[in-house]
Amino acid sequence: MKETNNITLKEKFVDIETHKLRVLIADFPSDITIVLEAGGGENSDSYNQIQEKLAKRTQTRVISYDRSGWGKSDLGPDTITARDECIALKKILKLLGIKENLILAGLSYGGYLIQFFTQMFPTLVKGLILIDPMNVDFVDKITLEKLNASTPYFDNPTSNREKAGNRQVDQFEESLKFLRGKKIPTYIPVRLLTAGIPLEPVFWRKCHEKLVQDSIKHKLIIADNCEHHIVNCNPELVLDSIYSLLKEIQSNS
Repeated sequence: MKETNNITLKEKFVDIETHKLRVLIADFPSDITIVLEAGGGENSDSYNQIQEKLAKRTQTRVISYDRSGWGKSDLGPDTITARDECIALKKILKLLGIKENLILAGLSYGGYLIQFFTQMFPTLVKGLILIDPMNVDFVDKITLEKLNASTPYFDNPTSNREKAGNRQVDQFEESLKFLRGKKIPTYIPVRLLTAGIPLEPVFWRKCHEKLVQDSIKHKLIIADNCEHHIVNCNPELVLDSIYSLLKEIQSNS
């Protein structure tokens, strides 16, 4: 256990039947739970600098976790898809006694996954923080072939991390089919943080603008002078954005 400012960050290994996943919990008793979804190729450690601060500031339960094959989590079955990852998160939460009232925050591929989760389980989600998120429109504009060409892929994977990375690439096209044409529900409040220095100069920002154009509850925030990993570049902006979204949700409850 790690104790900071009277907040205990607990590490648990949750058995979802096929394998175990590592979860880190700042466990304030609260009606709302904030879930931090790591980017592609990353794990819960990517939120080290904000998880405890966020829990302290909001007095809210905050959870991060390692997806299958990443960090300290087991690899799990070879056939895991984005859908399976979302089901795994739902199982984790249920086993922890959490069934609804979720604020999901995700960076990059993590932002893509929480869009997927929201389409699967919209009644569980109270709000989204999309941090420079990957999205279907961007992939369709640059083509999946070009995206895959810039994504690491291992001919002879040996570590869980390499195997999980290959699996993520292999299943991505199928997940695109599910999300293509679907929009974030207009009633779910969203903060989309887009990098001031875009990952790609032509389409990246435009696709983010398109993601949030359909509702006054959806807001775009530009992370000035930041590249893709906004959590590292400007953690205070991420904290402020989650905090303001939480307050908005609570005021409307």
